[in-house]
Amino acid sequence: MRRTIAKLTTSLMGMLGEPAPEVNAKSQMAAIRQVMLDHLKDLATSSRLAKMRARILYAPDLQSLWYLRGDIMTLLAETLGESVATQRLTAITKLFDGLLPAAQKSRPNRLNQ
Repeated sequence: MRRTIAKLTTSLMGMLGEPAPEVNAKSQMAAIRQVMLDHLKDLATSSRLAKMRARILYAPDLQSLWYLRGDIMTLLAETLGESVATQRLTAITKLFDGLLPAAQKSRPNRLNQ
């Protein structure tokens, strides 16, 4: 269900918003995937972790990887705590700078100021 919603949201953003910036998407996606997987390395093996790794590895585009950040945050927060999860997610989020339309970027919040 979440994947369907993510695909629908991505399609809708593509129709309504500005196009995604042109970049060497394959190399950027590979780098982002690796960082995401690296941040999950020290978690205890579980079926949820295995599913998350598979979703990261098989995400078809940058937008899909972008929307996986919330699930990664949830998984990290449950196992390592919210402050560690926030630090790791911030590092992941920075990798998307200049790769997505402005409408898809995170809005500033009090925690990141």
